[in-house]
Amino acid sequence: MALELRVLVVVVVVVVLQVCVAGGQRVGVVRFQTGDVATTESMLDTGVGHLPTLRQVTLLVHLRLRRVTSHIPLLNYAVEGANEELFVELVPKKKDMHVQCCGGLISKAFKFKLRMFRWQHICVSINLDTRIMHVIYDKLEYTVKLEMPGPEMSSRTRMEVVGGGRLVVGQKLYSMDGDFIVLETLDGEVGDWRLYDTALDLDQMKTLLSCREVTDLRPPLIDLSSGHFKVLGPTTRRNITLAEICSDRVTGFYLFFPQKMIFKHAYTWCIKLKGNLILPEDSETNAYFFDRFVRFKDQCDDIWTHLFWIGSGGNLTTRVWERLTDGEPIQWYQFLREYRTVTPEFQCIAVVTHDRYKWAACPCDIETCVLCNFTTHPEMRLRGLCKDSAFDRLFSFRDSETYELVFDGLAHVMMEEQNNTWIMRSRLYPYLKAEMISQWVGQYPVGVHTWIIEGDRCRQKEVELLLTSCHDDEYTCNDGSCIRKDRRCDLSVDCADQSDEMDCSVVVVPDGYSAQLPPPTYKGTSLPILFTLNITSVRTFDLVSFTIGIDVYIKMQWRDRRLKYNNLLSNMRANKLRRWREVWTPILEMEDGTKSAVEIKTHSQAAYAVRATGPLPDDDTTIREDITYSGLDNPLVFQEEATLIFKCYFELMMYPFDRQKCFIVFKMKDVTEELGMLVKEGQGVNFVGSRRLLEYTLYSEAYKNYTKNEISHVEIEFQFRNQYSYYISNTFLPSLIQVIISLVTLRFDLADFQDRIMVSLTSLLVLATFFTQTSQSIPKTSYLKLIDVWFVGLIFGDFCMILSLVYVETLRLKETQGRGIKVTPFIAISDKKSASYMESRAARINRLFIKLFSVSILLMLMCFVPTCMYAILEP
Repeated sequence: MALELRVLVVVVVVVVLQVCVAGGQRVGVVRFQTGDVATTESMLDTGVGHLPTLRQVTLLVHLRLRRVTSHIPLLNYAVEGANEELFVELVPKKKDMHVQCCGGLISKAFKFKLRMFRWQHICVSINLDTRIMHVIYDKLEYTVKLEMPGPEMSSRTRMEVVGGGRLVVGQKLYSMDGDFIVLETLDGEVGDWRLYDTALDLDQMKTLLSCREVTDLRPPLIDLSSGHFKVLGPTTRRNITLAEICSDRVTGFYLFFPQKMIFKHAYTWCIKLKGNLILPEDSETNAYFFDRFVRFKDQCDDIWTHLFWIGSGGNLTTRVWERLTDGEPIQWYQFLREYRTVTPEFQCIAVVTHDRYKWAACPCDIETCVLCNFTTHPEMRLRGLCKDSAFDRLFSFRDSETYELVFDGLAHVMMEEQNNTWIMRSRLYPYLKAEMISQWVGQYPVGVHTWIIEGDRCRQKEVELLLTSCHDDEYTCNDGSCIRKDRRCDLSVDCADQSDEMDCSVVVVPDGYSAQLPPPTYKGTSLPILFTLNITSVRTFDLVSFTIGIDVYIKMQWRDRRLKYNNLLSNMRANKLRRWREVWTPILEMEDGTKSAVEIKTHSQAAYAVRATGPLPDDDTTIREDITYSGLDNPLVFQEEATLIFKCYFELMMYPFDRQKCFIVFKMKDVTEELGMLVKEGQGVNFVGSRRLLEYTLYSEAYKNYTKNEISHVEIEFQFRNQYSYYISNTFLPSLIQVIISLVTLRFDLADFQDRIMVSLTSLLVLATFFTQTSQSIPKTSYLKLIDVWFVGLIFGDFCMILSLVYVETLRLKETQGRGIKVTPFIAISDKKSASYMESRAARINRLFIKLFSVSILLMLMCFVPTCMYAILEP
């Protein structure tokens, strides 16, 4: 076990030593297109006749791109009659790597992901004997089985790479003589370029790409150190360690800005460029930058003799100097003895010029120069160019020998300062140029600036352009600083220049848009306009004037594909259109059931955009980095709060057990059904208030769509039901009691006519009073209502009872006068039946009236109650 452990340790040590040795090996790196203009002369060329006929071949190359062209040739070998005898290139627009062989008999495409300014590692192995192709592009691996073409496809007797041709790196050969195209060049660096005359397997390819050597591997047929290549044109060659190529770390760099700024502006400026203020962490770095930039002391210092700012700030609580990047205390410093303490007046640090390599605590509001540190190559975007512009839209900057800021387009444009003016020029097109209008000397192009353009395909010659380093989830202020996109148009100023709250219109109205024209139809169908009526309350219900007033929210929703919207939020209320009259909105005409116009009292009107789908692709032709949404996929909502006052025919035959049906009809104004139609959304009509009114209850509401005269209509029907319980308890029952009281008087003593008649007359008077009061509180109609019939019936019955009392009294008096005074013996109650024959005619008639009127009242109730129940329960 111990022996096995020792063997394992030895093996690990050997592998580590091999990696270290291989990583420290120096290899050749060639940089192409080093001149000020793109050219077809920058290349590596073997000349003719250096490559033998091959059945196996492997290409190994490390690539770091500086600019992107339409085609990036990594290897181009041509023979007579076949300019693509062996060919490897990248096509960035398609994200393809093309590999061709044997005069085009083999042609394969592989997907890849291009990274700028970083080393990428590529290996292609072709074995024509086994017909296997291996491709490795960084972490992507492909293995392809090659198919042998039919004999009719080629005059060749066998599949092979024919020798004796011309091999070129950096340009695309279209013939043995070249015929190069300037748009199809390699602009960047290749490192450790090798071509083997054998097909490596996948393990060997991975080993070489990881910057380790493969044992027992024959030397390459052609490489950068063997002297096979001629370095032509604006091309440079240098040597670096293999470890630098295989390291994924981006080497940091520095840029110096001799313009004086206060500390806050200096810090903000470095952040705008995605960098930080420099903070040396050792004496060697500190001394290097002091010696390098002390020549600018006349431009940078004043009475404070400061050279440039240091990226640290003082914490007044702990009295400790902290890094601006993470807030941790600084570990190395070089203060002057008397200027090292954090105080309320001295919270910043700058390098001084009167004492070499020293720092001094100082006020933050003094001005000195700026030295920024960058740990990556920032990507800058240029916005505001038209779609057909030939200028680059993506830029970057990197280290330079002069430590000055120069922006390189990723294709062919350079942005640099010349004679205190920033210009853009093309490496491909000498006529293409742009010049920035500077507001002051030393102004940089970051942010929004006006440019004068020459030689471009855009019509505008003077245009505002935005150069920004902000990420996709950030918004760029006019001065170039970045804020979160959700801070845009949030009614809170976050940009120092307040530009985040400018041009905050939700809707983008295109040129030529007419608010009088409805949106165009889509796919031959009329525009659907979703309609909803939300009723909040019934404000008035006047039976006398036949008028109803309701408070409503009218909601209409449609899509206008002519429009676009900016920065929509999930909450619709936050997407309110400030100038909604600039866009088309449906206009409704309303009429009631009497065919009269509805009176509208508008309280508020507003239009909103609804975020229903994702945003459109970013449009870099505008300088505003707003998130744009399509009007075709995201609807507009128009809401109107109003009071509608309309007439209604009231049918009061069954009052107070009546039901009333009322209507409001909505129709589109000046829009036929061919152009637009109202469509029910949800239930169409919703009541959200209290349904119980003073006298009636809103029983139901219904929605109906129909077309009339080629115009879409919506009819809203309301059903109201009378709250009859009041009349039952306060009118019907008391009036019925009065009639019963009048009926009871028939059972009074026949001789007590005065009491009988007075009670009946009082009952009749009460009934008349009830009738009068009720008639005054209900609508007057030319026809009898159910309640009128009730009172008329009761009053007539009471009247008949009074007449019966008079008649009975008359009979009684006649009988009394005709007999004189007659004394009759007392008859016991038990003997009344036997004495019934002695009853007078008036008593018999009185008893008959009691039965008659009781039956009459009962019959009246039997007719009245079912009628009321039918009116109540009618569907």
